[in-house]
Amino acid sequence: MSKQENPKVNTRRAILLRAYLVFGLVLVFGFSVLFTAAKLQLGSDEEFSKEMQQKNTRTIDVKAIRGNIYAADGSLLATSVPRYNMVFDAMADGLTKDTFQKYIDSLSLLMATEFKEKNQADWKSYFKGLRNNKSRYAIIVKDQGFDVVKKMKTWPLIRKGKFKGGFWFDEKGKRLYFMGDLAKRTIGYSKDGVYVGLEGAFDSLLRGTDGQRMEKRMPGNIWRPMENAKVKDPVNGYDIVTTLDVNLQDVAQNALQRVLAANEADHGCVVVMEVKTGAIKAMANLKRNEKGEYMEVLNYAVNEFEEPGSTFKLVSAMALLEDGYAKPSDSVNIQGGEVKMFGETMKDATDPTKNILTLQESFEKSSNVGISKLVLKHYGKQPEKFVNHAMRLGLHFKPEFDIQTPNNPLIKTKKSKNWYNTTLPWMSIGYETKISPLQMLTLYNAVANNGKMMRPYMVSEIRHEGRLIKNIAPQAINEKICSDKTLAALKSMMEGVVDHGTATNLKNNNYQVAGKTGTAQIAKGKKYQEGSYKASFAGYFPASSPQYSIIVVINEPKKGAIYGALVAGPVFKDIADKIYSSSLKIQPVAAASREPQIPSILKGSSAKTLQVLNGLNISSTRDSGRQSEWVSGDKKGFSVLLKPAQIKQGQLPEFKGMGLRDAILWLEQHKIRVSSEGYGRIVSQSIPPGTALSKVSQVHLILEPF
Repeated sequence: MSKQENPKVNTRRAILLRAYLVFGLVLVFGFSVLFTAAKLQLGSDEEFSKEMQQKNTRTIDVKAIRGNIYAADGSLLATSVPRYNMVFDAMADGLTKDTFQKYIDSLSLLMATEFKEKNQADWKSYFKGLRNNKSRYAIIVKDQGFDVVKKMKTWPLIRKGKFKGGFWFDEKGKRLYFMGDLAKRTIGYSKDGVYVGLEGAFDSLLRGTDGQRMEKRMPGNIWRPMENAKVKDPVNGYDIVTTLDVNLQDVAQNALQRVLAANEADHGCVVVMEVKTGAIKAMANLKRNEKGEYMEVLNYAVNEFEEPGSTFKLVSAMALLEDGYAKPSDSVNIQGGEVKMFGETMKDATDPTKNILTLQESFEKSSNVGISKLVLKHYGKQPEKFVNHAMRLGLHFKPEFDIQTPNNPLIKTKKSKNWYNTTLPWMSIGYETKISPLQMLTLYNAVANNGKMMRPYMVSEIRHEGRLIKNIAPQAINEKICSDKTLAALKSMMEGVVDHGTATNLKNNNYQVAGKTGTAQIAKGKKYQEGSYKASFAGYFPASSPQYSIIVVINEPKKGAIYGALVAGPVFKDIADKIYSSSLKIQPVAAASREPQIPSILKGSSAKTLQVLNGLNISSTRDSGRQSEWVSGDKKGFSVLLKPAQIKQGQLPEFKGMGLRDAILWLEQHKIRVSSEGYGRIVSQSIPPGTALSKVSQVHLILEPF
């Protein structure tokens, strides 16, 4: 019989074996955990490390600040400022029920004080509703400035931060424009996320380069910047300095708007250019909306390529003179202002007073028949020679300008599919072509600049954080468009247009204007529409020493006149008068041997008047030595006699003869609203002088140039 084993011994062995087995498994697992941790710590397990890093770190973009846009005098036209939306996470991890209940009343009171659209009870109810509905990331108020946000960060709950209070501020950049609707389409703006105008043309410079930073996830799902992580700092955008004159822009846009409204026109534009440089000093574009209001919608000056009408006759006259085919004194029979050409009727806009006109008279009177007959006579068998003149002037090229256009000009050639027998004579008077107002102004400016054609431009400097990066100098694109002899004849013709031609309404005693009127019938599709016209005037001043050139185009006037001189001319005159009255370099300087020029003295503040006179070294005396807060002045020999202008207590004074600034000062001091139109000196007021101030709440003043 074999020896039997003791059961108690076997049981102990089994227990011991299990214990060793469990211990071994624990030991293996422990070594595995330690080994895995060591691998992670040492970075040997790249995939696992990368996965954990992605969950707990992130890279975010840091937006660059968009650059500023300035006027020529340094005035700010556009800038970017930080704006903030206040966001509330009603379920923030650290926002307890007790904390919310403790501070919600005081927070609601402060909210009602700052944001009056809700009272305290409404704000409290609103916040409680968000809390009950477990809302996450609700925007409470939008578009707040830094000063308001700084104050709000001291308020209950908000000062506890995003985790414990549930409130934080989301920063967004906002673009501010300081000229309102003035030059809105020229300066530009964001349209469906795409910038237009100068904003679009210089977007790559203005927007700068965004940066990046690494952030680490903290408890409560809060992200904070990582101190030692690699970062890419943003590069803020560059600033651009324009050639725009804020005051001239104001005058140009207001003058354009008045004329458009008076004639119930569809749209129009005006551009003011500095002759010697090609710098654009003002550019306005307005279109009538369904409410009858005029707004800046499209940049017609740059983008609208249409038939220019009679302003193109400058090209025809230049070709005839330059090729030696005609002199200003050569004559043409206009046959009563109506003639058949290749089965079509060429007709003058008005009935002529005589049949025989010289080339100069044909230009001055804007005779379609006279110009077209001369062009057809000399270029009928060689039309390409006439076309080449337009091309040498660059009229077939898209203009090189700061604001690019998707549209293109059109100058037909003999090879064009739609070249007809009538094309040459009709082209000679501005039809069957497509030219923008800016192109046409560039040509007229070249004549004013003694034949030197300048590239029109609107940006003169590029700056970055106050440092000048690039100065953009004026650039000639054609050193000489024609001979001096031709230039002299063209200038004489354009002066004649104003002196005794179609634009005599622009003639004045202060300065001489040279230019050309245009009245073109507008084509809709392939047909010209009866009663649909475009009126224009292009010219420069002073004719003897040109400083500025201007083009005005008014489309589809429906009330009153249709002719360039009567519709577009007044806009030109308003702008030219303003420039002349405020620019010493344009006004003739009196010879030293002549009597000193004593300026006109407007009725106004006694102290301010004396300050100006003393600054100009002009002596003054008081009428009978009487003192008065307000004075008017009369020239007396080589000095000025100041006379008291009495203003009765409690009554509205007579503002006639005063400057606008003094009138506004007095009215605002007496809490009376004021509006005005025009510039210069006040000539009338809506409320009669002597009216009791208690009956006056607003006064409208009308001004006219000196």
